[in-house]
Amino acid sequence: MNNLITQNTGEDNIKRLKLILLSFGLSFSLFFTKIFAESESLLDIYIVGGIYAVVAVIGLVWAFNFKIRAKSIKYLFQGGLFVFSEVIFVLLFFFKQFDRIYEGILLILLLAFLWAITYACFLMINIFNVSLYKELPLLNVAQTASYILTLLMIYFLTFSILETGFPVYIIFPVIFLVYIFLLYMQLNEVGVEKDSIWDNVVIISLLNLFLLVPFIFVGSNHEVISIVPMIGGFVGGGLLTLKEKDNVKWQVFGYNLLIFIIMLVAVYISWF
Repeated sequence: MNNLITQNTGEDNIKRLKLILLSFGLSFSLFFTKIFAESESLLDIYIVGGIYAVVAVIGLVWAFNFKIRAKSIKYLFQGGLFVFSEVIFVLLFFFKQFDRIYEGILLILLLAFLWAITYACFLMINIFNVSLYKELPLLNVAQTASYILTLLMIYFLTFSILETGFPVYIIFPVIFLVYIFLLYMQLNEVGVEKDSIWDNVVIISLLNLFLLVPFIFVGSNHEVISIVPMIGGFVGGGLLTLKEKDNVKWQVFGYNLLIFIIMLVAVYISWF
């Protein structure tokens, strides 16, 4: 029995080390990718994001010692998608070459943050993958982490789409479809009833899209504007999961107040 526990602990430590190295390599290699990039076209940036996503998926399979099942594919895909979203965000956020030292320092600090959340993402995927083999008490924690990471993907991808500079009649449908996809993937993961999952997904997606409408006429601070649908996703998810025994009125008031304040701050920053 002790040998089995020791073996499992050793395997877990090795797997954790692999995930740390993988997340570190993916995050900080972006610094050199940005510095030595010969082309900064939009297509090239999305191609680089796709390459990082593929490397992330392959790296996760390696970290899991190739112990995966068919159901693991959706978790691996989620990890690849998260890496894709953060990579194109970084490359578009720092679209131009560095002109000042502080910009390089800011990028390094951002990459350190991305390393932390990428590692958290990979740990979450590991929990989901292991749960296919045995019951885990940490599954609820992983589902919560998945929800938070989905909100971050909403932010990263909203910013990335807005930065393309395409016309509104192209940007809005694309953003709406992205929200539909991300939210369906997330709500399906947390076990929302199939009879109501599409209603919830469409409602939250429309809410997020509606919150972006005022910013068509106000400024172009996309890094600020993109916070609004992220908070909208949080508010929409919270409102749709309220239970009768909860203090519903105060929670609804709190959610509405939050989104109102975020909207005012975003409009103020974008306008001035």
